[in-house]
Amino acid sequence: MGPKTAYKLATNLKLKSLSDLAQKAKSKKIRVLPGFGQKSEQEILESLDKFKEPTRYLLPEVFPVAERILNHLKKLKEVKIAEPLGSLRRMNPTVGDIDIAVASNHPKTVIKHFTAFGEISKVLEAGERKGSVILKNGMQIDVLINPPESFGSLLQHFTGSKNHNIKLRELALKKKMSVSDYGIRYKGQLHEFEGEEEFYQFLGMDWIVPEMREDTGEIEAALGYKLPKVIGVRDVRGDIHLHSSYPIEPSHDLGKDSFEEIINKAKSLNYEYVGLSDHSSGVSTHTKNQIIRIIEKRTKKIEQLKSSVKNIRILNLLEIDILTNGQLSVPKDGLKMLDGAIAGIHSSHSQDKKTITSRLLAAIRSPYVQVISHPTGRLLNARESYEADWPFIFRECRKTKTVLEINAHPNRMDLPDTLVRQALEYQVKFIINTDSHDIAQMDNMRFGVAVARRGWAQKRDVANTLPWVEFRKLFNV
Repeated sequence: MGPKTAYKLATNLKLKSLSDLAQKAKSKKIRVLPGFGQKSEQEILESLDKFKEPTRYLLPEVFPVAERILNHLKKLKEVKIAEPLGSLRRMNPTVGDIDIAVASNHPKTVIKHFTAFGEISKVLEAGERKGSVILKNGMQIDVLINPPESFGSLLQHFTGSKNHNIKLRELALKKKMSVSDYGIRYKGQLHEFEGEEEFYQFLGMDWIVPEMREDTGEIEAALGYKLPKVIGVRDVRGDIHLHSSYPIEPSHDLGKDSFEEIINKAKSLNYEYVGLSDHSSGVSTHTKNQIIRIIEKRTKKIEQLKSSVKNIRILNLLEIDILTNGQLSVPKDGLKMLDGAIAGIHSSHSQDKKTITSRLLAAIRSPYVQVISHPTGRLLNARESYEADWPFIFRECRKTKTVLEINAHPNRMDLPDTLVRQALEYQVKFIINTDSHDIAQMDNMRFGVAVARRGWAQKRDVANTLPWVEFRKLFNV
């Protein structure tokens, strides 16, 4: 269809996605619009059936694959440096192809070594400076090679983002320069750069961390030497959204590992504190008294661990459902036994903006809730965020000192970086958690940190960078 037809459909039906269009077509809402009919409605459905969105992989799915390829490349002595590129280096929540930059004076040797990687299904290209392959899992991998003296230019150019690079080119043109993946040309001379720092310095600005390169003000900040020092993985001192195998008869899925296994994993990560936060018992299958008794029994077990486990602090928490009417799924007598509560929406995600906002506000205003989990409810590649009045929510979080979670689970990455950035304007505090249901998932903390970095969050903005003596003040301990 043409742009006018698309605009007419989008405005009349209030469409926000292709899934919205499909839903309207299937419910026969298009045929009743002026200028449309049953035939055009059917044609739209057929086009949607044929259309396939480009494959986007979740960042944590791609990351280990890229690491294996990088390790393979670095085994070759002719490889001086190897780094990821594109959306992977910028730590975007979803990634298309994997692109890798290599610094080497022996490109043919590198390409030969790269195309011998054991997971390759098909070699697409083995050129002078570029190699391209398809892996057995279907992912496409491209390797680009520059001499070490111009590696910084290659790294910068193919890291992107597109909009970031467009803004850089505009800046360079004003200075009568031109930029490319080979360097910066100025007054007829090509200036090459081994590293990105020198590249940005030549343009008169600070180096910008890859996660921030989205043309959302980072270039202007770098020109004024006013970039924030964003949070790093080493700043994190604990993880408090962790699901165990304790038989709490939860409303949702149990974790795989015991309390003790979770605590030991947290110790191995050098955390100062850890939160045991299983889903609360299901309200449809338990009476209030049953829920209270289960919490009481679980609390006794955790209190025993607090007394016996050394070198780490333990929080007795639950992840509690925010029900469709805004009430919490745990009675007050149960909440009072906990060190604190994480509350989140786990049902009725399609409610309207006003209702979703009211549900979130009810939890935020509860004296028993300290953290709102995965605030937008999105599931990457599966479910879009629900609508909510975020400015109102951010103001209320600041007023009540309720912390918003940046959930590092692979299919969530929620709060999204765009809302992290917006929430910072309201001085909202965050907490980065892994929402692990398996202790191996506790290693996903770096992906939550990446979301915070993309949202320009600093160490001071994230609660679980605090030492225990300060962090405990957020809870009932």
